[in-house]
Amino acid sequence: MRLLRSLTIAASVSLGTLSAYADVSTNPQSAPKGAYELSKPHSLVTFCIKHVGISTYCGWFPKLSGKLHFNGAQPTTSQVDVTIDLSAVQTRSDELDGRLRDDMFEVAKFGTATFKSTTAQVTGTNQGEITGNLTLHGVTKPVTLKTTFNGGQASPFGSGHLIGFSADTTIKLADFGLTGVAWKVFVGDDVAIHIESEFLHEE
Repeated sequence: MRLLRSLTIAASVSLGTLSAYADVSTNPQSAPKGAYELSKPHSLVTFCIKHVGISTYCGWFPKLSGKLHFNGAQPTTSQVDVTIDLSAVQTRSDELDGRLRDDMFEVAKFGTATFKSTTAQVTGTNQGEITGNLTLHGVTKPVTLKTTFNGGQASPFGSGHLIGFSADTTIKLADFGLTGVAWKVFVGDDVAIHIESEFLHEE
């Protein structure tokens, strides 16, 4: 009986998962247009950089907030504004986390990074390029995010509609004045940034 109960629970969970996936639409026009808020528990920014020229070291920023105005029928009119809490940076090393906060990002003066979109361009069925101003370490530079619309559905966790995106870009540390630390000689200048995000429609 215990085995049967376990199999029944597992089957129910699997069917629920399949049902949730079945409801996802990758057609941007199926999502309600208007204001969306970033789902903080389901969004993350990762960064990767070459270490002593032989490996790639990665970390992440788990604390984000943001707003999106989305129009699937006219994607080029959509706008996004995201803020990253730099003090929450995480790597595999507590010591490195502290050095990044204090020496690299200087969070006492520059506690956040922001991205504010200026233009959007459709490049494929569910792909596009979002260009905007990235402000980091007190410097503002234009950055283009190669973006994929992963789909949307009515939120299975409550009211509202969820949509998800993945995005990638590469920036240079020198462009944002992030070179004034002694250990900069051990890492490269190019930083690959990957973004996973969910937004909830504000009804």
